[in-house]
Amino acid sequence: MKDYFALRKPVHFVFPIDGDCLNQYDGTEKNGKLVVRALVAAAPDADIYINEEKAFFNGKYFEADLTLDGRRNTFFAEDMNCRENCDRIAVYDFRHSVGKYRISSDDNILFLQDITKNQDTYRSIFENPYLAVYKEAHDKFNAKVHLNLFYETDEMPGFAVRRDYFNLSMMTDKFKAEWEANSDWLHLSFHAHQEFPDKPYQHTTMKRITEDARKINAEILRFAGAKTLASVCTVHWGEANIGGVRALRALGYRGLTGYFEFFENGDPLVAYYYPKELISHVGGRDFWMNTEEDVMHGRIDLVLNTIKYEDLLPRLESIKADPHRSGFMELMIHEQYFHSDYTNYIPKFRDLVLDAAKWAYDYGYRGALMDEVMFE
Repeated sequence: MKDYFALRKPVHFVFPIDGDCLNQYDGTEKNGKLVVRALVAAAPDADIYINEEKAFFNGKYFEADLTLDGRRNTFFAEDMNCRENCDRIAVYDFRHSVGKYRISSDDNILFLQDITKNQDTYRSIFENPYLAVYKEAHDKFNAKVHLNLFYETDEMPGFAVRRDYFNLSMMTDKFKAEWEANSDWLHLSFHAHQEFPDKPYQHTTMKRITEDARKINAEILRFAGAKTLASVCTVHWGEANIGGVRALRALGYRGLTGYFEFFENGDPLVAYYYPKELISHVGGRDFWMNTEEDVMHGRIDLVLNTIKYEDLLPRLESIKADPHRSGFMELMIHEQYFHSDYTNYIPKFRDLVLDAAKWAYDYGYRGALMDEVMFE
């Protein structure tokens, strides 16, 4: 894997690093363009130029103000005393993402089983009570919503009521036109074949994850239409080796979201295959681009089912206080916590979703799908 910090190079960027997605919190806006102060590490006696501008040594790093011109920008630093000592990075202008938010949900399949079971009585997919929560968030607070799907239900430990077996090939296509009509705010994507085992793609083969994702993609296309199938997903447990990420990219998944955090024991948490130092960097920003694999990553800011309801607003406020995390707000939850027969059922599931959406809306955030934000 590429050394994104390039620490072994005699000349290397300290800020930004390769793949950073920058916004107005990273610099200043002048004449409609974003200007950021680049920092480069080099020997104090080096003669550093950054994008052909002579850099000033501040006692620790060389610095120069650089203007971003367009979405993708190349920064090039070199030591004129030894021009082989150089570093080149790509950075992205992401000012358009600021003031946007998305709600996503993982582990989804039971609501599709319910829609299929009630296809002869439901006049709309939004008569399903779970999906109705997201429709309410959209109607009241401009939320845009993304649901990551399992292919099948198998054993369902943790539920008091046993459900019949169901997989996506059994999902009714009766409401396809309605899915497509709402695809401007509601997207579906691959998550995993099923809930268990945990971390199914941590050591996956490319063949296995490709087969699983293709099956889910095909069914989404069948019952919900191409407009509803996203090019962004969250892999189950946010764990996938580099082969798994490459396989998903080959299938058209250009973006992967994750927590980019750590368990209490220091192990990576929902951070794919990245080393700890890079996880810390990505987890401190809204977006980051893996330029080597051509995959964009988005930071999930808050998992709503992991907090107490009374802690919701304080947690949101604490994230908003961080300028590098508050430009785009990504709020996530899991489907199973909606169901009253689930061991860890959250009675205030609807309140968590709606109050989080209201908080975002009241602060001026407006809904955006990742496909609208991550890519040109």
